[in-house]
Amino acid sequence: MVCAWDLPKESNTMTVSATARSSAFVRRGATFFNGLGIYRFCIAVAVIDCLDFTDSLDYSESNFLLKYCYAGIVIFLLGTYFLRWKTIDATNPAPIIFLLFFIVTGLGFAIRFFLYDERQSYISAFIAPLAFSAAIFIPRNAIIMDERRILKGLTYLFALGTVCYLLEAIIRPLEFFRQFSYVHEVQFVKSLSCVLALCLFILTGQKILALLTAAITAIALLLRPTSTIALALILCVPIAVVLRSRVLYFRPLSVLVARVLAMTTLIVAVTVPILLYFYLDDLGPLVVSWEGYLKDDILGGQSNSFFRLAILKVAFESVRDTSFWFGSALSGSVTVPLGKQEGFQWWFSAVAQSNGEAPIHSDFVITFVLMGIVGLFTLAAAYYVALKTLFLGLGNPSVRGHGVVLRALSIVALVALFIYSSAEPYLSYYSHANAVWLLLLISEMLRKTSIKSTGVQEKSTGRSQARPLFGASASNVI
Repeated sequence: MVCAWDLPKESNTMTVSATARSSAFVRRGATFFNGLGIYRFCIAVAVIDCLDFTDSLDYSESNFLLKYCYAGIVIFLLGTYFLRWKTIDATNPAPIIFLLFFIVTGLGFAIRFFLYDERQSYISAFIAPLAFSAAIFIPRNAIIMDERRILKGLTYLFALGTVCYLLEAIIRPLEFFRQFSYVHEVQFVKSLSCVLALCLFILTGQKILALLTAAITAIALLLRPTSTIALALILCVPIAVVLRSRVLYFRPLSVLVARVLAMTTLIVAVTVPILLYFYLDDLGPLVVSWEGYLKDDILGGQSNSFFRLAILKVAFESVRDTSFWFGSALSGSVTVPLGKQEGFQWWFSAVAQSNGEAPIHSDFVITFVLMGIVGLFTLAAAYYVALKTLFLGLGNPSVRGHGVVLRALSIVALVALFIYSSAEPYLSYYSHANAVWLLLLISEMLRKTSIKSTGVQEKSTGRSQARPLFGASASNVI
C-alpha cells in the first residue's frame, strides 16, 4: 500500500515556503522553529544522553551543577522569548501548570536549602518540563514549522538512542567497563528511546526499520529484563498501530480508540497509588504475583516487587503523619529510611552511600507524598489537558501528513511517560525525560502556527500527500 510518505515530490504542488519568504511574514518576525535555541538545546541534550554510556549525567559528582545549568539555560531562553515577543499565550493550560510546578517546587527547595542546608528536592522533576513551558512565551504564527525536517531529525535521534541502549546493555556488565561506570548494568530508563523509535517507524509505515528496532529492543530486553519497558510496549505499540490509519486517512474512530487507551492509562497510573495507600496489604500480593510472572517467567529476569512495596509502605506511613490533602507541603523527602525497617538492615551495606535511604520508585507516589491528593490531581490534570489538546489536533481533518505523525508520537511519549513514572522517579532524570518534553513542545507549536514549510495537498480521495521522509519507495512501507 502506498502511503503519504511515498508520494512524489511533484505532488507537493503547493508549499508555504515561498509564502514564508514573503514580506508579510518577514514583517511579523516569523522564524523557523528548527532555528530556535530551545529546539537545538533539547536536541543536543538528547544526543548527549544517548552517548552517555557511563551515566555521568545521573551519578557524577557534578550532577547537581549540570542539572541546574540545564534549568538556567532553559530559563534564559524563556526570558529571551518573552523579551522578544512580549506576550504570554495561556490558551493551553498544560505548559502553564508545569511551569507553576517548577516555581512551587523551586520555592520549596530554596526555603529548605537556605534555612536547613538541605539540597534534596523534587524540583528536579520539573526542570525538563520547562522546555514544554517555553511555548507559553511564543505567540501564534510567530514561527515556521518545517515538519518534515523535524520528523527526520527525531527519527535519527531515536534510532541513535535505540542503538546506544543496546550497546550499553552489552558493554556495561563487562569487567573492564566497571571502572568507568557508576552502575554495572544499563539504566532501563533510557529504553524509552526504543519505544519511541519503534512507534515512530510504525506511524510512518517503515516496516524494515520497525522490525529492526523490534529486534534490537528484544535483544536488549534479554540482556536487561525489565517489566517496565515490556508494559510500555504493550500499551504504546497498539496506540501507534491504531493511529497509523489516521496518518493515511482521516478516521475519527481510530482517534477515539487511541484516546480511550491513552486516557485509561493515565487514570490507572493516577489511581493505583491511591488504591495502594488504602489497600496495600490486600493489593500487594497481587502486584508481586503479576510483576513476578511478567519479569521472572516471561522475561527471565528477577522481580523486585517485594522491595518496591516495602518502600511504598514506608512512604505511605509518612503521608499518614502529615496530610492526605497536601502531603508534607514539599517539606518531605523523595527517599525513605528503608534500612531502618525490620528485615532491610542489609540496605546499609548494599548501598554504602545511601545512609539507609532508598528512593521512592514512582513519580506519582512522590507527588502524593510531597503534595498530597491536591498535588497528585493537579499533575493528573496537566497530563489530561496535554493529551486532550493532542487528540483535538488529530480530530481536525485539516491536520495531515507529518503533522499527524508528530502529534501521534507525542501521545505515545506521554503514555510511555505514565508507565515509566509509575515504576521509577523518571521525571527526576531530566536528561532522559528531556526528549518527551521536546516532543510536547513541538506538538504545541504545531497547534499554534498555521505557517508550514512543507505543503500538503488533498485530492478527491481525501488522502494526505506530502514529501517522502527519506525518499522511501512503496516497497518498504505498509
